[in-house]
Amino acid sequence: MKTIFIKPKGGRIISAILVVFFILFLLPVVFVYTHTSGGKIFLLAFMGFATLLFVVGFYFQHTILKQAKKAERLFSIVSISEIGISFPEELEFEYGILNMKAWWSSSGKSRSYHVSREFTPAGSARASNIPFINAEFRMAILSDGSGFVSAPAVRILSEPYRDVVFLFLTEKGNVDANGTLVLSTDNDSAQVIVKGVEENITGRVYSTLNKARKVKITISAPESAYEIPIAEGDNFEFSYRMLPEENIIIAGGYESIDPRVIKRKLGKQYVAMGHGEFILKGTLDLPFRRDVSESMSFTVTLEEKDEWGF
Repeated sequence: MKTIFIKPKGGRIISAILVVFFILFLLPVVFVYTHTSGGKIFLLAFMGFATLLFVVGFYFQHTILKQAKKAERLFSIVSISEIGISFPEELEFEYGILNMKAWWSSSGKSRSYHVSREFTPAGSARASNIPFINAEFRMAILSDGSGFVSAPAVRILSEPYRDVVFLFLTEKGNVDANGTLVLSTDNDSAQVIVKGVEENITGRVYSTLNKARKVKITISAPESAYEIPIAEGDNFEFSYRMLPEENIIIAGGYESIDPRVIKRKLGKQYVAMGHGEFILKGTLDLPFRRDVSESMSFTVTLEEKDEWGF
């Protein structure tokens, strides 16, 4: 059993920077307001808008830090084992699925990281124990943190630990894959033989390349446009594990957990993991022209699924 505790990075530093930046920004505006006779209504409106932005940003940062402290306090007193989580007292919680999507947006030279979260409850309960659940999960995350995560989760409702969440990632499952991809142009050809072996998607690439630079292998999910690179070359074998090597419990504040930090905590540059249908794509990387690609679907099945036992 592996446990991962997530807390915001540099939260207090960010809060201090917000305060300093706001003061430095407001000082010249106040100076102009006190030394000019006209346009004071506009300056007041501008100061009010800037103050509102600061308050919203500071409140959001304060909420994240508050949730992180709750999670850290709870994480220090719980007992986590192979069978699940034990609390020193009964707590009220809801259980279900936590879905997250993350993406970047650009505005001029700056980029912003966005995360949408939706917890879909299946029910609620009050107990001092939460058994580890072997249930389906899915995730695909790029190196920059863009991607999605869908996993069984528990969200605490009792104070003082409200909005602390626990995610469950099971190691159980098998890859069902068997097929061949054929890629060809007038000058290049490649054959990708694919097979599922226990928790791994494996394959062998045979190619004759003249103008193509290499053959690339990627994995994606039908509901997402993100393609996760797993191997590349000319003649090579590949094997990619679609499930964790051991059961994992991830704990943190609701607003602190996101795909980027999950990827970092898993110690991976890219992540394609979980159950259900996935897509494996082979691509001839061609310079100065459109690449040639072929795809096949494969599934990761969880035969013995647990149900929430509350």
